[in-house]
Amino acid sequence: MLKQIEGSFAVAEMVAMCRPNVISAYPITPQTHIVEELSVIVGKGQLDAEFVNVESEFSAASVVLGASAAGARAYGHVIARVAAHGRSSLLYCRNALAHCNDLCQSCYLGATKHLE
Repeated sequence: MLKQIEGSFAVAEMVAMCRPNVISAYPITPQTHIVEELSVIVGKGQLDAEFVNVESEFSAASVVLGASAAGARAYGHVIARVAAHGRSSLLYCRNALAHCNDLCQSCYLGATKHLE
């Protein structure tokens, strides 16, 4: 069945179809709609997952790493903000991302590009 929905909701539905056990949510524009819709899906009981609100890109990556290391299927979404100073927020979570590689963990972090 075909249906037309907004892009963020489509991403949230696709993430839910992957059946993650842990969702690391750092809601910040422009990807807020993705984690908000995931919270609705979890809240309605359509997806059995732990929904963890985090406070930064680093903590989002760290939750995904920890959950993956414990054997869970994890999803986190960070925003690739490029501010006026030219530093990307993805650099902020580079330590956690490096550990994903060191531990041979398959971590999925979605990234949305946003210029400030």
